[in-house]
Amino acid sequence: MPVFTDMSTLTSPLKSWPLRQPIVFLILAAVAWLALYQTLNAGAEALVAALPVDRASHLGGALQFFFYDTPKVLLLLTGVVFVMGMINSYFTPERTRALLVGFVFNAVL
Repeated sequence: MPVFTDMSTLTSPLKSWPLRQPIVFLILAAVAWLALYQTLNAGAEALVAALPVDRASHLGGALQFFFYDTPKVLLLLTGVVFVMGMINSYFTPERTRALLVGFVFNAVL
């Protein structure tokens, strides 16, 4: 039986596979994000149903809204930050300057 003395030997293949196959990683990440987003309402309903609170009460409605809206905002924020990070890595500062200069010249003409 092998003895592992360092955790980096176990985690190094997992850290490098998104770099080796970025398209597969992006597709899996998008599927996971969409799956989480689709289960928000059912999850919020299940959490409120598990609590000793009437769903029709003001407190039940507020809890359902909190359990639904907080993860939704975090998921949307994560998605926006990820997409903007991808856009920022695609557009270099030089390319952005050239694009803006083109827009300025087109606006003047």
